[in-house]
Amino acid sequence: MSSRKMMLYILMRVIILFITVVTAYSLTFLLLKFMPLDAVDFVISQFITSPAAVYQDPIVINTLKEGLYDLFGLKGTLLEQYISFLRRVFIFDFGPSIISFPTPVTDLIRNALPWTIGLLSFTTLMSWIIGNLLGTITTFIEIERGGVATKFLQSIAIVLYPIPYYIMALVLIFLLTYLIPIFPLPGAGGIITFEFSFENIINIIRRFALPALSILIISAFGWNYISSRTLTLNIVSEDFSIYAKLRALPDSIILKKYILRNILISQITILALHLGMIFSGALLVEVIFALPGLGTLLYKAINSGDISTALGVLSLSIVAVSVATFIIDLIYPIIDPRVRHR
Repeated sequence: MSSRKMMLYILMRVIILFITVVTAYSLTFLLLKFMPLDAVDFVISQFITSPAAVYQDPIVINTLKEGLYDLFGLKGTLLEQYISFLRRVFIFDFGPSIISFPTPVTDLIRNALPWTIGLLSFTTLMSWIIGNLLGTITTFIEIERGGVATKFLQSIAIVLYPIPYYIMALVLIFLLTYLIPIFPLPGAGGIITFEFSFENIINIIRRFALPALSILIISAFGWNYISSRTLTLNIVSEDFSIYAKLRALPDSIILKKYILRNILISQITILALHLGMIFSGALLVEVIFALPGLGTLLYKAINSGDISTALGVLSLSIVAVSVATFIIDLIYPIIDPRVRHR
């Protein structure tokens, strides 16, 4: 492929990336704007009902409201607000947060981001590895030798696949915190910090074990297992696999070089998309377990009408998914030699 065609292909993908980000952001902005909540009224009501508050003149309250509308970028027409927030997306400056005023939104995201990345990157990678290996190996053994274990795993995968993460989280909380109190209750154990000490590390592991397990069980034994099993059944029936068997190659060679290698080509795409969706996937699990991640931050922002914080978290998710798709488009021909840039 010539360098000119390559540059044209990259340029088209960059344009698609830009259109995707702007379109997704626009829809998110409109949805948040039409929420039946007013962030400024939320702040004013908290101020008035606070124990330290004294009687304020209505004129002072109205003046304060006008100042807050201007400070949070909520002043002006809908188009003016949209342009203001769109500009903030590209410079990643969403102004002060309403739920933690006057802390900037970027500071809140910076504090919550490591916990979300740590939880969801670990569970995404581990579930991808476990699910693909288990699905491929057990299906190959079933085809070659038969077995009841594979049928049992397939039944479990079909049952687990449609179950949301948060349902599994609630089941694990009931089983492993109430019936068998192995893990602490959600929110128990004090505030999680970045302190590097043995006690704090143990506390973090105990707090994150159940959330990670709830995501791992559904992901590994759900979609990853089912998809790898389906791909294995298809690849085994291909001519090159049949030819390898006719050559009397060992099963281990067929499994590694013919089955797994071809499955990974398709599954790497899924892994990249899952990694891109790391900021939006399973965030409700964080809320259930009271973890200080982006999910809890987004939940608090939406409940209080904090558009700035909600847009900050959602914009991060939009950009991550779009960039992940963009990278896949560029590197997929390297992974799969059957695909070429056109």
